[in-house]
Amino acid sequence: MASFRSFVGSELMSIRQNIAALRNMIPSNIKLKPTERRSMFKLNDKKKEFVEKAVQYMRKNPNTVPAYVDVTTCNNYVQLYKQYGELLSELEEVKTRLEDAKLLLGNEILKQTRAYFHNSKNASLSGNSSYGTIYDELKPHYAVGRNSRKSVEG
Repeated sequence: MASFRSFVGSELMSIRQNIAALRNMIPSNIKLKPTERRSMFKLNDKKKEFVEKAVQYMRKNPNTVPAYVDVTTCNNYVQLYKQYGELLSELEEVKTRLEDAKLLLGNEILKQTRAYFHNSKNASLSGNSSYGTIYDELKPHYAVGRNSRKSVEG
């Protein structure tokens, strides 16, 4: 089992401040609806190569660029797109690590509380009334996740 420690208040505050700073750096007025997302052109790896080459040709041959195409904006957007991709990749890595740690913590908590529940159940069945109260209180909440089928069938 990995070793875990709680965040101290200043660490949590620092993490939240950094997230807020990041949130403030990206455009907040962009909120796409699912239909808008589906209707947009998606820049995948194959199309990215096309875009990079096209921008490169536009910079080399400015006389071939129509007046309604802004080469500077295209160039800036290509760079920004790469930066967003790099940041998303780093955030996904952090997100995955947080999710894995949370999953391990949840697993540990459930193993420990299950042991407590079963101990209470066994003590209750042996006639200990204080454990009986605990068991009776916990029993309706125990049948979750993998155990939910048992309570439906039984």
